[in-house]
Amino acid sequence: MSKKISTILYIKVGNVTVTKLENQKREELVSGIKKYPVSKAFLTKTGFVDDFQADLLHHGGENKALFLFSKLTYQNINSHFNNIFDISNMAYFGENLILDKICEKDICIGDILQIGDTQVQITQPRQPCWKLSANTEKKNMTKFIFESGFTGFYAKVLKEGNITKEDDVFLQSRLNPTLTIEKLNKIIVNPMIDENLTLETLNCKELGYQFKNSLQKRYDLGDKDEQFSYYHT
Repeated sequence: MSKKISTILYIKVGNVTVTKLENQKREELVSGIKKYPVSKAFLTKTGFVDDFQADLLHHGGENKALFLFSKLTYQNINSHFNNIFDISNMAYFGENLILDKICEKDICIGDILQIGDTQVQITQPRQPCWKLSANTEKKNMTKFIFESGFTGFYAKVLKEGNITKEDDVFLQSRLNPTLTIEKLNKIIVNPMIDENLTLETLNCKELGYQFKNSLQKRYDLGDKDEQFSYYHT
């Protein structure tokens, strides 16, 4: 299988910055979330050269080397926030790539994509934290992303190389056609809406361990699970 599914609209990289916060429980935002467009970047096993993260426990690393977002997802978010987020400039959501035509419903865990010189494999949905609210200056943004499923998705790098703006994206292999990012975003909110899908997800060897651990805890504890209470506010 090798099927064109999308095109790269924007590539974004950035340094770690410090932003002072007002009227929030944290005094500052220390993060690499503010990324800016470039025409070309070299992708390594741990991410783009010249792209950095502050919290290496929860961001970056080989399992989350590349964060992909969609023009359609931006449009969905903008429809709820008066179209204030411009995809062509700073990354409001920390995205490395913005794709056209496809979004969370079109991508599955384990999908192998060819992008420019690279080959990547989808590992998990993005798990939103409080930094989305801080960076967008919208207090309810993190909760909104979690509940809506407008998350974007991560990939690990199978083959390093250059990615250039307007490169085509090809789907080379689909291993788990039932495990879309959209569906996983629903079961992380409530694993019991489709227990069979939840169990299939927990047994998926291509799923990133961070999301798997969160889903397992949510499945085990149900309403007693409080893992998101800190990271969402």
